[in-house]
This record gives sequence, C-alpha cells and structure tokens, in this order.
Amino acid sequence: MVSRVLVLTGLLLASLPAAAAVLAIVVDELQVEMGKYLDVRIVYDGEVSVGRADLRQWADDFFVDRRDTASESLVSGEIRTTERVRLYPRDVGDWVLERIAVGGAVAGPLRVEVTPTVRDGIDGTPRWLPAPQQVWQGQSFEVGVELVLLHPSNQIAVEEPEFAGFDVQTLPREQVAGPGGGQVRLRWRLTAREKGDHQIAPPAMEQRGRGRWRFHLRPRAVQVLPLPSYLPPSVPVGKVTLHAEMTEVEGEPHWQVSVLNRGQLPESVYGMRSMLAAAAGSSVDAVSVSSVELDVAAGTSVQRYRVPVPAWLAGWGTGPQLELRYFDADQGRLATSQARLPLMWRVPPPFVYVLLAIAVVMLATVVKVLHRPARRWLSIWHLRRSLRGAADVHAIRRLLLDSGGHVSLSAWAAAQPDGAAVDLAERINAACFSPPGSQDAATLREALRVVRPV
Repeated sequence: MVSRVLVLTGLLLASLPAAAAVLAIVVDELQVEMGKYLDVRIVYDGEVSVGRADLRQWADDFFVDRRDTASESLVSGEIRTTERVRLYPRDVGDWVLERIAVGGAVAGPLRVEVTPTVRDGIDGTPRWLPAPQQVWQGQSFEVGVELVLLHPSNQIAVEEPEFAGFDVQTLPREQVAGPGGGQVRLRWRLTAREKGDHQIAPPAMEQRGRGRWRFHLRPRAVQVLPLPSYLPPSVPVGKVTLHAEMTEVEGEPHWQVSVLNRGQLPESVYGMRSMLAAAAGSSVDAVSVSSVELDVAAGTSVQRYRVPVPAWLAGWGTGPQLELRYFDADQGRLATSQARLPLMWRVPPPFVYVLLAIAVVMLATVVKVLHRPARRWLSIWHLRRSLRGAADVHAIRRLLLDSGGHVSLSAWAAAQPDGAAVDLAERINAACFSPPGSQDAATLREALRVVRPV
C-alpha cells in the first residue's frame, strides 16, 4: 500500500510544472525475508536526464545490486530516469532506507522489515562464527559462517572470497548432522597484512534446491595492530615450535630442524640458517632451506632446514641448542622456542681405521700380558678343585707333585711362598710312608687351605 502511494505521488508530481524535479522510491513490498531481495525503483522526473543515485547510506544494512537505468521523455517535456536496484538485507530486523537526493530532489526514508529465513520450523538464516576483533599484523586467524540447510537436498554455493588487506586460505567446509539437512560451516583462514581498521564480509552465499536464497551478511570490524618497529620482517608471527632430528641424505647424516607455526611463515626464518651453520661448524651456504608447506586443514605452516653433521661429533651429553625468537600473537610480545640437536658418534673413516688398528694392538698386548697369569690362575683353580676331591693322602701327594712337575714334596714345598709348606710336606710324607692312621686326608686338606698351594 505504501509503495503504491509513493508511485501515485510520483505521478502527480510529474504533472507539475517542469521546474519542480521529483524523486520517488518505489518498492512493491516493505517486508522481505532474509536471503530474498527488495526490488526497488528509483524514479526521477526532471528537465534533464540524471546519473545514478548515491546509495552508500544503504550499504550498511543492504547489499546494493544495481541492475539497469532507463530514461524516457514525458508528455510534459520532462525526462524520467528510472534506476532499478535489488537490495539484499544483511541482517534480520527493522531497517531504514535513508533519504537519497538526485538532481536536487529528495526521497525517503522508508522503513523495511527483514524476517528470518524459516521453512517448516527450520531457521536457515546464516550466522557468523566467533572470530577475534583485534589481531596483530602478520597473525593468522579464522572466520566462518554457519548455515542450516532447509532441506537435505539443498546445496550451498559460495563465490570466490575477497578480503581486502588479508591473505586468504579457503578451508574445507564442514557439515554437521541436524534438523532438516544439517548445518554447513564455511571457514576461511586470514593472515593480516595491512594495519588499521578493516571491515571483513564473507562472499555471497546461495542455498539452492527447494527454493533459492542469496545471502550477503553484514561486515565485521577487525582491528589490525602494527608490529613493533624493532622486529625484522623475517620474524614469524604466531605460535612457533621447533623439532630437531637426525636424517640421512644420500647416505650422509644431516641435522634437520622443522619450524612449525600456527599461521604463516616467511620465506626464511630470521637467524635459523646462521644458528644451524654455527652448530655444524659450516658456512651458511651449506644449510638448505625447503619451501614453506601449508597444511590447510590443520592451519599450520612448516619449513625444514638441513645441514650436514660435522665430521667430528661425540655421541654423549646434550647436543647444541637452537633458540628461535618469534612474536607470540597471543601474548603480544617476543617469545623463544628451543630445540636441541641430536648427537651421534661421528669420526672420519681414516681415523676410524687408525683407531681400530690401535685397539687391535692394545688388545693383543693385554692378551699377551695376561696370558701367563691366567694360565697360572687356572692351574691353581684346577689343583684346588682336585684336592677337594682327593680320596686319601696318596692322592693328595700325587696332585701336589704333578701340579708343578716336582720330583719330591720337598721340592714342591721349596716352590711355595708360604713357609708352612715345609712342615705340611713332612706331614704328608709321614702319612704316606708311616703306619696307617697317623694322618687322615681331611686333616691334610684343611692344612692345605691354610697353606694355599700354588
């Protein structure tokens, strides 16, 4: 009804003298569902044809899709210029189309009611996912939108994202089971490049199938804080961790350090090559750097640094420590990530051969020195073991004589370091050549434990 009144008003004003320019905003309905559009005609009657109206004041609450502009001559001699515009609401609620002016004529304002996108009790109005309002320059963060499918057969189509001032990575969409067709989450990872206040808006989204809805959500404000001026450009921003390991390249051991960041990495991390070269005792040119690999699903970046292990390296203790400075976006200050390089035994081959030869010579010398004492100890051990099993004094006498090839027990006693061996030899001889029973074998074995024959 209101739109018809506006149209009639515009027609009546068109019949006035040519000097009075008239501007009218013609809308069929002043209520629209989220995802649909208002078909608006901006009609201007005046002496001359005019250009397009300035509709920037509508852009906060509506996405303005300009369609076409046409001009025609009226009977009164005036020229009527009609511009057709589609307005897609950015949010649910009551909104106002503010006054606009064209060629000195003014029209508006108009109040518009925007209702949610509801079908069969299912609210399909898209909603922003939580996102930070303040980030650091170079910091990566995620933004996203959640949509509810109004029917299981419906599909979501998304235009190419454009976020001015940010590097963009489109993340895999997620679908969660729920009422109707479930929920679809569209996500993007943004890396802030330009400091200042920014307005970020998701790309246009369409839900197609049982119906068709096109959504242009309201932009969100994000403030990008500048990094401290003392930071070199190659200092990473985010949450950096280091992982050091030993790897083999063409049969040669190498130290490999992986730099992992929750966000993006520069082409070469500040100071990493020089630290690794110093630990290996080589030049910076010997350190190879891989390109940055992005894991879109995990939201991480990784870069690998590799250098040959030094020719001389001891395999004990702790390896050289690496420290990487980065700007912690969560804490808003510089932080340090540490890692220790693994150790191994590493000696040049010529020196290995020399060491092996020295070891062989030393082993042979030790064997030669210990051979005779070892044989002597074994013979003593064997003698003592045999003496413990001797049945009588005659067996004891034979064992003592055979132990050193002695011709008599007197000779055996003279070879012993213990002086008591002489008395023991006389007792054994007396037991062997005297009447039986003067000395038993057990008593003589006990005496031998004191003398400890060798």
